[in-house]
Amino acid sequence: MEVEELTATMGKYYGARIVTAIVGIEADVNKVESIAGSIVKFKNVEDVFVVTGDYDILLKVRFPDYEEFQGFLVNDLGRIDGIKRTRTMMVLTIKKEMGQKIGE
Repeated sequence: MEVEELTATMGKYYGARIVTAIVGIEADVNKVESIAGSIVKFKNVEDVFVVTGDYDILLKVRFPDYEEFQGFLVNDLGRIDGIKRTRTMMVLTIKKEMGQKIGE
């Protein structure tokens, strides 16, 4: 799927709905702390975790729409030195958040 096609599809899916996503970041091991320090400054980033495992940093982000989220991935994260790659997991449904069950 081409980038433009994916963007159009995701934009249609989310429409005016809030976009919540988990972003895994693989980073230069010597720059993990400085990368995390840069990321915490973005207002739409709700949580930043420095972790072990497949990723070095995990983010929980929330944006008012898909277009702003895409801009964050490309323009903001894309400019931070030391980020090798990212993997984005779009949240489809939230069942429990901040210790509270959702929708029950």
